[in-house]
Amino acid sequence: MPGQRRRTILAAWIVANATCGDAVRNVIGYPAWAGIVLATFIWVAIELTLLRVRLWRMPVSVVAFAAMALVSAIWAISPAWSLVGSIILIGTIASAVLIASLPYRVILDLTHWTMQGLLIASFLFEAFVALVLRRPLFPLWADYPPDVSGELHWSSGLLFEGGRVQGIMGNANLLGMVALIALVIASCRAAARLDRWWPVWIALPLLAHAVTRSATVLFATAMVAVLAFLVIAWVRWRGATFYRIFGIAIAVGLACIGLIIGNWDAVTEFLGRDADMTGRFDIWGRVIDLGLTSPVVGVGYLGYWLPWVPPFDSLGEMHGMVYLQAHNVWLDVFMQLGLVGVLLWGGLQYRAVANCLGALYRAPIGERALNAIPLLLWVALFVQGLAESRPWIEFGMMLLVIFAIGPLRKQIAPRAPRTEVITTIRS
Repeated sequence: MPGQRRRTILAAWIVANATCGDAVRNVIGYPAWAGIVLATFIWVAIELTLLRVRLWRMPVSVVAFAAMALVSAIWAISPAWSLVGSIILIGTIASAVLIASLPYRVILDLTHWTMQGLLIASFLFEAFVALVLRRPLFPLWADYPPDVSGELHWSSGLLFEGGRVQGIMGNANLLGMVALIALVIASCRAAARLDRWWPVWIALPLLAHAVTRSATVLFATAMVAVLAFLVIAWVRWRGATFYRIFGIAIAVGLACIGLIIGNWDAVTEFLGRDADMTGRFDIWGRVIDLGLTSPVVGVGYLGYWLPWVPPFDSLGEMHGMVYLQAHNVWLDVFMQLGLVGVLLWGGLQYRAVANCLGALYRAPIGERALNAIPLLLWVALFVQGLAESRPWIEFGMMLLVIFAIGPLRKQIAPRAPRTEVITTIRS
């Protein structure tokens, strides 16, 4: 099998597993899933070795953040599990480097088809549960009693009853984010005239938006739409006209934020949410309190909280349910890595968005639609991070690292002369 084809298959598996890892865990359980992830990381290491990737040329922001997470095991609440979490983080970064070594169009294609495939699989899965099983479905490895909270359902089977749909990943918010990523890529591919059947690939994520009804993703979609409008305005009108449009957009945005804050109860009631954002305020308070016990370097990196590691086994408890994240990526970073970690995370974000902006600015006219994808996805991840911790684990972290690598891909890419690599964010 040719090297690039083999790496493309591996990259597609990495994207699928990182996006719907919950589905894999729901089928085979955590121990077997951990074995698969370890095997994947080993395969990634072999491929990077064969490519002779110069990892020492990685962006400083990426290396510094990973090093901080690894070193934090020294003072962590649970040193052993902190070390495991750091190894997973390093494996995730290595996987992102492997994906970044592929041509840009290949990355777009495999991400586009993987996201659309997950949406199709989610609708088929939900239809099976609703029409065939006709009862809620729990993770296959678990033995929950039938009357437990719907939060533990893999699928509640509500596709045809107007309820929120969780998809194969078992989480409506995650399915909504997959839909947003799919919508961004499909829309930009349509603008670049790459897909004949683009209405289908745009309609599918829009339908997923409608059935997930995720408030977080809804706000992220609104921000992405505003940014997309500004990008179009920048392409069509340069100079003073664009700056006037930009100023008006900022003013309108600030006014909308003010109206939302001033009418918070009405907004949350319209979205079908509690005024405390489904208990997030309480969780944020506990996370801040724990982080203040070690405000400079945090209590040790863990990534996504492990339910068997105290105090994380009860830190996110709300209404009888235990949530395994801070529901805000910045607060999660502060708690686990302190102010130093927040600065490093901010540096990583800056590096990523600077590369995304630079790629769009330098893109030829015919490629601007495709080169706008990284910037639009970065905004989606940034907004998601205000109410979820997912952007610093699994696929969110992979995307961020790929964006941070940006123009440096030529430096971290293999030295073999015949290997196709990305020299910039565009193909």
